[in-house]
Amino acid sequence: MLNAQDFITLPKKDAQSLAEQLNLIFRLVRVDGRILFGYPTEDDKREDRICVEIENNKVVSASIQ
Repeated sequence: MLNAQDFITLPKKDAQSLAEQLNLIFRLVRVDGRILFGYPTEDDKREDRICVEIENNKVVSASIQ
């Protein structure tokens, strides 16, 4: 079963590979404090997308959205 917490502490490249293996869309929402995308709104939520925040090349936050 998919658990967003499995992505926490992974390096960015490994997180992208895991998302690909799980057939998930990989969305970077924040990297080193810089916002790239906002989190999806209620009408834009999906069950096949993982949104992650990266600090120093490691995932510090992840959620299925």
